[in-house]
Amino acid sequence: MVGLVVEMREKGMGLPELVEELLKYHRMDEHFSKGRILGSMCTEPHPVARAAHMLFIEANLGNPRLYRGTASMEKEVIGDLGRLMGLDEPAGYILSGGTEANITALYLAKKKTGGRYVVYPKSAHFSIQKAIKLLDLKPLPVELTEEYVMDVDHLRKRLEEVSPGRLAAAVAVAGSTELGTVDPVDEISSALPPGVPLHVDAAFGGFVLPFLPFRGKYNFEVDGVTSMTVDPHKMGLSTIPSGALLLRGFEDFKRIAVSSPYLTEPFAYTLAGTRASAAVAATWAVMNHLGREGYGRVVEECMENTRFLDRGMTELGFPHIIEPVINVLASGIADPEGLQRRLEDAGWYVSKVCKPPALRFVLMPHVKRRHLEEFLKDFEALIQT
Repeated sequence: MVGLVVEMREKGMGLPELVEELLKYHRMDEHFSKGRILGSMCTEPHPVARAAHMLFIEANLGNPRLYRGTASMEKEVIGDLGRLMGLDEPAGYILSGGTEANITALYLAKKKTGGRYVVYPKSAHFSIQKAIKLLDLKPLPVELTEEYVMDVDHLRKRLEEVSPGRLAAAVAVAGSTELGTVDPVDEISSALPPGVPLHVDAAFGGFVLPFLPFRGKYNFEVDGVTSMTVDPHKMGLSTIPSGALLLRGFEDFKRIAVSSPYLTEPFAYTLAGTRASAAVAATWAVMNHLGREGYGRVVEECMENTRFLDRGMTELGFPHIIEPVINVLASGIADPEGLQRRLEDAGWYVSKVCKPPALRFVLMPHVKRRHLEEFLKDFEALIQT
């Protein structure tokens, strides 16, 4: 809070008083377990992820030879994620989340190409704009089709505005934040000039699409894809912060290496020096515990709940903007901001989409059928007042 000055205590709190204060602040937070957070792409971590996180709480992979076990788990996780994304021998790191991964991907692309321009769909996560500003790049946003995916025809027109040598990278999205849409990555790749890096932001979709009968190509199976973002702390059920950046090979990381002579490795290849590496153990634990079969069950339950809520909202007169591709539902509503505030007053936390106007729901594993039945009942009462 701006202007608030609280001096550090001269003497520390006793443990009973400290616990009481912690619980006071904890009660001020909203918690996934209540089932009333319907607009977040994060969720309750799996119990095995929580346990593993605490076991490795002191690990710092900024100094990897001190934490050889944690470093070994990171290599295994990157390998498993790469294979999930269609690449047998990936390179990569577990970072603080999709934002750091996206920034790093565009940093690598800029260093590789020397270009300044980035083409990306208007549906891209705001971290892409952060990266463009931070790296002093030039934005070339691309319009969306009627299905709210990147318009490849407009992409081609955008590409005509800049010579290939000045193009740093292209970005596509697999599971957009607002609507859950998946760009036509293979078509985007075919439209790009040779040698232009294509980064796919699958921060959310990376732990959903592999477990659905999705027919489109969105990952390293497309030859032109050079890097991908996948966030285990979303549908991967790991702890925060956990976001993976995957590359086809390690050579590109060398372009951003800096000397770190006082650590256990001579060079550092990530933006963060200290790395909160307990989430690496959490990710390793939950991925090995659930396996493909377990994640398949999680995704199917989320999709069943998505379809259930979609039917309920349609019956109340608010049909979807598009049929949900993944477990993200956008129900068309004329004044989503006003309705969002009223729902929050009633204890429900949803988000909004501005274009097109809609209420946005993310049906995460913490959201159960009973929560949705209660929500629909409250929502119907609310719109009648």
